[in-house]
Amino acid sequence: MRGTQDKTRTLRAPGRDRSGSLSDQVAAELGRRIVSGVYNPGDTLPTEPMVQEEFGVSRTAVREAIRLLSAKGLTVSRPKIGTKVRPRVDWNMLDPDVLHWQIDQRPSDEFIHSLFEMREIIEPAAASRAAERATAEEIDKLGKALDGIKNRDRGSVDQIRADLAFHMTVLEASHNPMLRSVGGLIESGLIISFSLGWRTVMGDDAVLQHRDVFEAIRDRNPDEAFLAMRRLLRNAKGNVFDSIWVGRNADAEGETSLS
Repeated sequence: MRGTQDKTRTLRAPGRDRSGSLSDQVAAELGRRIVSGVYNPGDTLPTEPMVQEEFGVSRTAVREAIRLLSAKGLTVSRPKIGTKVRPRVDWNMLDPDVLHWQIDQRPSDEFIHSLFEMREIIEPAAASRAAERATAEEIDKLGKALDGIKNRDRGSVDQIRADLAFHMTVLEASHNPMLRSVGGLIESGLIISFSLGWRTVMGDDAVLQHRDVFEAIRDRNPDEAFLAMRRLLRNAKGNVFDSIWVGRNADAEGETSLS
């Protein structure tokens, strides 16, 4: 069971590969601490010398890391005051790295609710437009992704990639550049679904719901495509929270047995 879960972790939320830059690595670690609440809004981050000492990097690297965090709306720097964490309302929640960091840090129930709510606003409308506008090639691509969802091992990386391809193709087939631009948000939601609830997210009901979306788009039925996608997302959200609650109950039972 552990091996399957570890495989899902190889798929990450969108964002640049920051492994080659010291400043990016520092920004990523500080960003994770901010979104997880180690540093709360209004808190002052450690001074430049403290960050230099902790990470073993230059002053230039620290300053570039802080600049990156500020560009994402997480921090603000003032002379003689230092760098403070900004209120959550100011964070760029759609930034790929901010999404990535929140997923890494066991996202809160509120974050997951908000993410799925956003998906429910966007994806059913995209599916409806796809039913009207998808090309033959896009419908074929959607069908191949559905085959991967149905036929790949449950919870495997291949099945997850097929699911990602399915949802990305729906956005592409909407032929609305604004909808396509939110692909990173949708991808993050899918990765959360699998990383937190891989045991239940892609059950038989989810496979059938993907099939319903595909058939509605293939048959050029925008109303049914809208409803089918909405059912799919609500089911996925419920499965994710079921998995989270099962995990929490198991943790609580473990703590009780040790006390």
